Amino acid sequence: MAGALLLLAACQSKNSQKRAFIPGTYANSAKGEYAVANDTLVIRQADGNNYQITRKTTYQAIRNGKLLPKHQKVQILNSVWDSNKQELDEVTTGRIFRFDADKKLLLINQASYQKIN
Repeated sequence: MAGALLLLAACQSKNSQKRAFIPGTYANSAKGEYAVANDTLVIRQADGNNYQITRKTTYQAIRNGKLLPKHQKVQILNSVWDSNKQELDEVTTGRIFRFDADKKLLLINQASYQKIN
């Protein structure tokens, strides 16, 4: 019985630590032959298990080796913390946000975002 309680407490502690890590700002940059993009995600806890994600994307196309004017897009996304899977599930698109607190990373599919604050 005591072992089961210790295991439960350890799992809840890990869940709390991961949830405490989530709020903040995350950044990702990508450059290719045809474009440069910078993506910033600001995540804040809305209430309970609900989180709001503000995504700001700046994109510049490259044509004939020259950068074209910047384009910016802002999205507001809503997500829900799944304590069993230890991830945020974005409500509209179904994207899954996974966190690695040790490496200060947010992972979405193959994209990796560094936590900057």
